[in-house]
Amino acid sequence: MLRELPNVESEQLLRNLVIPPRPAILDALQAAQQSSDPDFGEIGRLINHDLTLSLAMLKAVNSPFYQLTQKITSVDQALQLLGLRNICTILEGLVLKQTLDPKQSERMALFWDQATQTAMIASQLASRVHGIQAEEAYTFGLFRGCGKAVMAARYSNYVRTLQRGERMSRAEFIAHEDKIYQTNHNVVGYLLSRAWYLPEDMQLAILNHHDFEVFAHRHSPQWHHICTLIALTGLAEHILKMNIEQFEHVEWRTIEPVLLDHLALKLEEYEDIVDEVSILLHTHV
Repeated sequence: MLRELPNVESEQLLRNLVIPPRPAILDALQAAQQSSDPDFGEIGRLINHDLTLSLAMLKAVNSPFYQLTQKITSVDQALQLLGLRNICTILEGLVLKQTLDPKQSERMALFWDQATQTAMIASQLASRVHGIQAEEAYTFGLFRGCGKAVMAARYSNYVRTLQRGERMSRAEFIAHEDKIYQTNHNVVGYLLSRAWYLPEDMQLAILNHHDFEVFAHRHSPQWHHICTLIALTGLAEHILKMNIEQFEHVEWRTIEPVLLDHLALKLEEYEDIVDEVSILLHTHV
């Protein structure tokens, strides 16, 4: 069932959960992107001011996913080679991780690693799909499961809940979360995406990404793009699972044809993409 969260429900949840506000550095980076003449030197200084963030960014841009012919050794070099938009997209994800998991807890390390790789794969898939930018797919791939990180910070037993949910259907897992916490990670992720001023399509995609009945409405002007975001990251997550030898999701055989049909990807074309991404994943350090 398509969902938009009523304001009353949002306010009640916000009182019970700590939703971190959007960090100031993202506002500064957004202002730089909107400038007709961005000051790359000032942007570089802004990034370099946070040593942890700048080092994490350099590690990210040197990933095999960017297929660069030379190693990037400085923020200024990264800005010149990848461009402001790409760099800001990468930083948005890094700031998300830094804000939600400031102690870089070991228990969530795997979650963040897989979220990052899913985002990278989604951005690769976006290049084969009409009407969506790679940067947008990457951002949504990172934020899609952000509610899990917020709940892990709030509830000491949430990681165990995540582990239990791995063998459940999506509807079963959401019901399981609702029973224990009186909310679920889709709703919490939606609240964070709204607090961080993500585009409305992303907010609604986060809220509905476990409900594949949404594809019944994919021809609606409002929901078509939302379905595309959900489909791209659904395929990306599956590709990652298969490459790190995780089990296939219990509903995958039913879901896969729906996602491919929405994205207008033929099975042969999709299999070629899977092969290309697998090579990148196996060279990812």
